[in-house]
Amino acid sequence: MPPDLLFTMPLVGMFFTLLLTVGLIALALHLLFAWKPVRRASEHLADLSPVTMTLCGTVFGLSVAFLANSVWAMEDRARETVNAEARSIRVMQVYVSAMTASTQDSFARILQGYGQAVAREWDDMADMGPSADAESRLRHLYAAVLRGFSEGEQNRAVQQRLLTALDSLSTARQQRLSIAQDVVSIGQWFLVTALGLLLLVVIAIGHARFPVPRTVALASMTMAITIALYVIAAHDRPFIGPAAQSPWPILDATGVASE
Repeated sequence: MPPDLLFTMPLVGMFFTLLLTVGLIALALHLLFAWKPVRRASEHLADLSPVTMTLCGTVFGLSVAFLANSVWAMEDRARETVNAEARSIRVMQVYVSAMTASTQDSFARILQGYGQAVAREWDDMADMGPSADAESRLRHLYAAVLRGFSEGEQNRAVQQRLLTALDSLSTARQQRLSIAQDVVSIGQWFLVTALGLLLLVVIAIGHARFPVPRTVALASMTMAITIALYVIAAHDRPFIGPAAQSPWPILDATGVASE
């Protein structure tokens, strides 16, 4: 698995870091097969390389396609869960707006406290999970709804609607926390990188006798593998890095963003 530092880099820095890493491996292979003993030994395998290159390239391409599709789907889910959490908060505010001014102010302060707790836990939820502060604020929301709307027929009707919206908020929150920790596994990264390395080796073997074609083939495949790894790495952590999902919809719904 790539180091965590890679995912916090700017997208341009991430791309060139991957390009440099893959490029150094390709350069090492190029120099290795320029060495006469290795070149002579690889000449016996050159006739097998076209078929092998096709198979390796196909398997690598399919692996990248499946993994990238999974990562993109997870990114879409992350965006939807954040928006769902914000929508639930707005629904609650609509119902509370029909109550007295004192009730509105009290509930608004509790929602703002929840939004501030979410903002504090955002950067660490992928590693640390839910924060105790945010969980406590969510319990305060449930307590406010259960205790503050228990008397009167109208209040009980509003209470049921608020509890439904609050349950939706809690569900979206749990989904967001789960998605934050659902990243590409070590085994998946190993599979893709190992297939990419195997493809570079097979290409080097197939062009062992011809330095210039070997250089061009390794350079072009280095760029292709780098782009494939970059696409996965740039979208692997939906809540980390320059392309991360922002807590702004939740903060805006709770009134924290306007402070």
